[in-house]
Amino acid sequence: ITRQITFVSILPSEHYHQLEALLFFNGSQHRVRKGIETAIDRYGAPEIVTEGKTIRVRVGGQTDAQCLFAIEREGKQSRPVGVILYVRDSFERITVLHLVVAEAYAVGGPRAGYNLLLRLVQAVKRVARRTTGIRHVELLYSQERPRAAFA
Repeated sequence: ITRQITFVSILPSEHYHQLEALLFFNGSQHRVRKGIETAIDRYGAPEIVTEGKTIRVRVGGQTDAQCLFAIEREGKQSRPVGVILYVRDSFERITVLHLVVAEAYAVGGPRAGYNLLLRLVQAVKRVARRTTGIRHVELLYSQERPRAAFA
């Protein structure tokens, strides 16, 4: 059975608890604690919202945050293994608020070779290139200070 990673913007509600564990109980979040705190201070805390048979993530009760999920598919099984949450907070900029991958896909994990973190950021950069007016993508989690990653 081959493992396949796909990117989707909508997640079936059956993945609620897996997404919750990934977002809020991730063992690697201590590495980017400052970035997480900055994002929450500026935009509000992330929350999982159910809409019919799908779920998504929003921040601070706002509906304008966009989300992209990395889904690992193995045979008939699938589960979320990465999330990137971003907003267009000015005409020229998209800001990545939250970026998380399952511990197995993080640096030092057994599946680190999939470069999931980088692939999620590249997916948002592709969105930015297709969006009129966007000149750069800012990552709040870049070590201790925000960093611009040009689209």
